[in-house]
Amino acid sequence: MSPEPTMLSSPALELTRHELPNGLVVFHQRAPPNSVTFAVSWVGEGGSARDPSGKEGTATALSRLLNAGTRTRSKRDFAREIDRLAATFAARASWEKLEIEASGPQDAQEAVLSLVYDALTQPRLDPTELRRIRRELREALLREMSQPDERADRVFLEKLLPASHPYRRNPLGSPEALARLTREGLLDFHRAHLTPRGAKLIVTTHEPPATLLRKLRGTFGALDGGPALPPPEVPLSRPAHRAPLLYVSVPGTSQVEVVVGGTAPVRGHPDFPALTLANEILGGRSVLSRLFQIVREREGLAYGASSELESLAWAGLWTADAGTDPKHVETVHRLLTGEVRRLSEEGPSPAELRRIRESFLGSLPLLLETSTQAHGLAVEVGYFDLPLDHFQQWPRVLRALRPADVRRAAREHLWNGGAPLAVAVGPPRQDRPKDGKRP
Repeated sequence: MSPEPTMLSSPALELTRHELPNGLVVFHQRAPPNSVTFAVSWVGEGGSARDPSGKEGTATALSRLLNAGTRTRSKRDFAREIDRLAATFAARASWEKLEIEASGPQDAQEAVLSLVYDALTQPRLDPTELRRIRRELREALLREMSQPDERADRVFLEKLLPASHPYRRNPLGSPEALARLTREGLLDFHRAHLTPRGAKLIVTTHEPPATLLRKLRGTFGALDGGPALPPPEVPLSRPAHRAPLLYVSVPGTSQVEVVVGGTAPVRGHPDFPALTLANEILGGRSVLSRLFQIVREREGLAYGASSELESLAWAGLWTADAGTDPKHVETVHRLLTGEVRRLSEEGPSPAELRRIRESFLGSLPLLLETSTQAHGLAVEVGYFDLPLDHFQQWPRVLRALRPADVRRAAREHLWNGGAPLAVAVGPPRQDRPKDGKRP
């Protein structure tokens, strides 16, 4: 049996880092050899955590308006140009960042980069489009209140995090805050946050770095730098409400979404590799994970059960969840919580750790076959300022971990001294029988 490789090798993992005079950091990634496309991402300030007080939803509204034309191109002309170039374009706001991502044929790179630059620097911010987006966000808020899975995520954050936490803010805003959004306010937000200071431009291309940088200096490199924005204060807290299952009734629903979870360390924390494997074992590795095998396959209580780890730049979160029939809520809660505890107390067996780890690592080469997939790895390196050879070294780092390392990470960050916060959202309790008993 041949030994597993300790390095991940591919031309697409050859990244270089450069800085333009205005402070914009550029990451150049070689496109996969057989790829005929390129990809580009702008990752900059302007996430929802920066929304002005009382005008929550600003970042999300602005990101959607970046998709709706520029001062030189109407919304229709902008969309037609994307189609003509066989390109893609999307802008979105997360808690931390505002991101623009585009891709297209390699021979259309210059034209697509021009579209990205135009959208970034000269958004149209049409009042009619703003009214449409306000309606869309209000509708999204209504769905969030009425859909068990979306409502559970929102309640979970509200119970887990203090009001001052940047991830506590709803990126969609609120009906009252959305009513206060104006074109002038969005322009002010745009001027203050969409600057090259603190921003990254990640490009996956066959073009050599020197050629790319020479072209970028005349466009993105000419942007006014402006002051760098410090990260917001992120309070450390543990939820007061822990072990008891918090149930939230939503009339008119039939399924219950059960979520357990808590806080997690930032992406750069030394425990992140071990915690990554702990999450994969618990519920991240699809059909191989414990939660899927137990909650779905063995007990038949849900269509799926999974877990997710979000270790971001300012803080982190982890959740395990399953959607189930109302009469199985307590059982599913017990199973989710029980597997978290078992992993933290016993850890994985060597065989389980090896199986999950090799499945996880085995999926990485598949991400290096196309420019758009490989681009996602480069964005992760740029977003978190990881070492340029991070993914080349990733197999070595994960294979150095032992079951005891995974157990310790689960104990310290998933169990964290007691049962995790638990939230369930579904039909009113009087409308549902208890486990195995009908009224």
